Amino acid sequence: MSDSNVTRGLFESLVHRAGGVECVAALLEARYGKGCKGTVSKMCSGQIGVTVDAAIAVEDFVRAYPITNRMFERKADAEDPELCLRQLAADSMLASGQAHSSLTRAFSSASVDPNGLTSEERVEVIANARAARQQWTDIIEAAEAVE
Repeated sequence: MSDSNVTRGLFESLVHRAGGVECVAALLEARYGKGCKGTVSKMCSGQIGVTVDAAIAVEDFVRAYPITNRMFERKADAEDPELCLRQLAADSMLASGQAHSSLTRAFSSASVDPNGLTSEERVEVIANARAARQQWTDIIEAAEAVE
């Protein structure tokens, strides 16, 4: 996942917490003298980038700072790719364990149908396996970046 997608997702979540696109447009209008519902909507959908001013305003409004925190994480990762790899290794163990656990549980006596996947189990297995796969993709990319 690219960093712009992370920022967009965090911003979209903040907009939801703030009361929606209209509320954030009004917030930006009050704070900066300019705010447009269409612009906020485009930032949430990824059609345009999230502006620093919009991110700051919404974070201050909801009193949560995930985008600011992400910017600090980016800096730390850039300074020490080995540290990033160590964190990814720990995260991948957790993600792989969750993926394996959901699959094992689906074929155990804890399942409604131990001989197949129920629709709920299928969704859980796929989601957990995709999360684990993403962790390994992140590890590959981080390892390639190490000099």
